[in-house]
Amino acid sequence: MAKIMLFIDGTWLYSNTPRLAESYGDSNFRVDFGKLPAVLAQEVGQRLGTTEVDVVRTYLFGSFAINYNLLDDEVVQRRREFYDVLKEEYHYEVETYPINFRRRRLRRADRDSADNFEPKEKCVDISLATNMLYLAAMPYAYDIAIAVIGDRDFLPMLQSVRRLGKRIAIASIKNSCAVEFADPFDAARVKDFDIIWIDNILQKLEFKFEKHQLKCESTEHKGNPLVWTTYHPRKGRKFYCEDCQKEFQRQKLEAQQKYVSAQPEEIKDVVTLNEQSLELKLTGKIRKICPDKGFGFIGAAEGNDYFFHFTDLLPGLDFEKIDVGQEVDFEVKTRPSNDKGGSAQRVQKHNDKEVESTLNNAVAYDNTTIELAS
Repeated sequence: MAKIMLFIDGTWLYSNTPRLAESYGDSNFRVDFGKLPAVLAQEVGQRLGTTEVDVVRTYLFGSFAINYNLLDDEVVQRRREFYDVLKEEYHYEVETYPINFRRRRLRRADRDSADNFEPKEKCVDISLATNMLYLAAMPYAYDIAIAVIGDRDFLPMLQSVRRLGKRIAIASIKNSCAVEFADPFDAARVKDFDIIWIDNILQKLEFKFEKHQLKCESTEHKGNPLVWTTYHPRKGRKFYCEDCQKEFQRQKLEAQQKYVSAQPEEIKDVVTLNEQSLELKLTGKIRKICPDKGFGFIGAAEGNDYFFHFTDLLPGLDFEKIDVGQEVDFEVKTRPSNDKGGSAQRVQKHNDKEVESTLNNAVAYDNTTIELAS
């Protein structure tokens, strides 16, 4: 039985979702990442003339924003949760790398027209290439690699993998694919099968949003707590309806802007910080809790305070039961600057190995993350 591994350029696939939706004729089209490996493997099996294929691993490589304008916090958190979805629900191997936005908005249209800042994604392409090559050189790791890509930069890597005796199938998108990959004569010698056009199999890949009824657990919920939704709460998390989630985001942003946020001209010192210094993981103690407002502060060992909202807590920490003085681990979302504090995210119990293991192998699932990242 042929062993297959998938290697997905997640950034490229995400950026081309509107193109796929247009091709499908439905602006709401979303890729079902749970089906993607099996559907592509089936396409390869048809080209081999057999159904005897085995998907042993699926790798996805992507990026996420750091040091961004807090107005985009919800979007950023959805992207990060999407990666957790892939790990837990679909058992993907996910490698992600930070992009420093230097306190700017994510979309160019939301920034000052005179601002020529260009966010720089690093390591994603090289990580995909090195993983595919490394595993190709490992005996019996895989027989066939399915590369979900479109960028010409992968050409030398594909050629090298084939020299190691592995077969390659390329899955790509029309009008977003390097000429060398699409060439039916394969003059560059980069593939062993006719190219798989994702545009042609969208019906098999469509994500279906099915409604079900859940009880909103927010104490501020108004009306009947039983609501119809397509949302699936994260494991270990309470369910909150769409209206309550929006209210939480509004409260969170208001609190962050009051206690954390600074304008770009006030934080010029932050601009010089590199991605490594911004992707800190720290330990601290809960210094203050504001139970009526849903947020609190962590006093870190390095002397700074970090704001957190109850939505920043990972499974295992209940905001209603958290105590002042409790030791926690957290990621730095924004660093302190001048007289402003920093902000924390993904707050968990100190040395909580169970949560840490869960995060390494996955965390969550909800249709809003699928909407964002597919």
